[in-house]
Amino acid sequence: MKNKLQTALVGSLFALGLGSAAVAQTTVSGNLDIAYHSIQSNGATGGTYRAFGRETQINIQNKGTLSNGMAYAAGFSWELEGGETLGGTGNTDSANAANENVYIDFFYNKDSYISLSNDHVPNSDVTFTNLVGWGYLGGQGINNKTQLYPTSLNTSGYGLGISHNFGPMRLNATYVPNPNKEGAGANDTGHVITSAADTANNTKIEITARGDLGVKGLDVMAAASFQKKISSGSTIDATAEDPDGRRISASYNFGSVTVAGDWIRTYGNDSAGNVTTTTANVDLTGKSVGIAYAVNKELSVGYTRSVATTSNAGNEDERVNHYAVGYNLGAVTLQAMYRDAKGVAGVSGAAGEGDILSFRASTKF
Repeated sequence: MKNKLQTALVGSLFALGLGSAAVAQTTVSGNLDIAYHSIQSNGATGGTYRAFGRETQINIQNKGTLSNGMAYAAGFSWELEGGETLGGTGNTDSANAANENVYIDFFYNKDSYISLSNDHVPNSDVTFTNLVGWGYLGGQGINNKTQLYPTSLNTSGYGLGISHNFGPMRLNATYVPNPNKEGAGANDTGHVITSAADTANNTKIEITARGDLGVKGLDVMAAASFQKKISSGSTIDATAEDPDGRRISASYNFGSVTVAGDWIRTYGNDSAGNVTTTTANVDLTGKSVGIAYAVNKELSVGYTRSVATTSNAGNEDERVNHYAVGYNLGAVTLQAMYRDAKGVAGVSGAAGEGDILSFRASTKF
């Protein structure tokens, strides 16, 4: 259930010397996910481990009309995963927890807007082919490794964005002057920043186009990111590549069946899974296909095959089969997913093989 609050912002605006404002609508919503994972690693030192995980998020959103007649929207989210806590500092997940979906949007027509934001304008951080399951593709967790399959081209960071609806496609673009994991939002707006607030990362631009091209049931996305490598004098070698990326994804629904495909490539990686390189000159490529069947309006089953490769010499291709089932109970959704993987994080042999069995319960309010 969403709680709607009618909030008059007159007092705060008078304090800013901006006169009066119309009544705006504020919406509070959220979600809660609880998951269980059981991981079997085939390597001699991998072992078996099991644990619960959780994700909670509260969204506060406001929308209304400005004094000049322009529509606006604003909001922020508090998202906490696992052991994260609000108020953390530095380049950590804890610091990132308070930088989710922060935005002020100015609508120049009904469906298009300019945005001052972080983690808000639609981007490439979307998994098209895991149609019934959840999370990123790959064998993350097996033998304590991360997946080789690239997650997205997106890098969190506060900046300027635009989202324009052309009808059959929506074009999204973001300019981020200081991209990093925590979104570079650790500074108080009322104080002068110092060089310590900057990072070594260069400006990043991401462009994403997504829509149905006028075809019912079709969803297509093309994305590209552009960023210069870290400047001379840093710890990155001169042979490093610009950390750019490209992604093309599509899905098509016809009746009870949905099919999907994904291709993604990221350049200038300084790591291939858990395989560290001395220079950021590694390319990662991911390819996947998925199919889902809706047995009825409550029950769906799906299968996804993902393959990830790396230009880092001597690494194995990561190949993962994802089997998923989902059941909708109305207020609560239940999901189960089984993955068997080989070459996890580019590791060959038994050390890169294993299985993951996961269950998740989700609800929104």
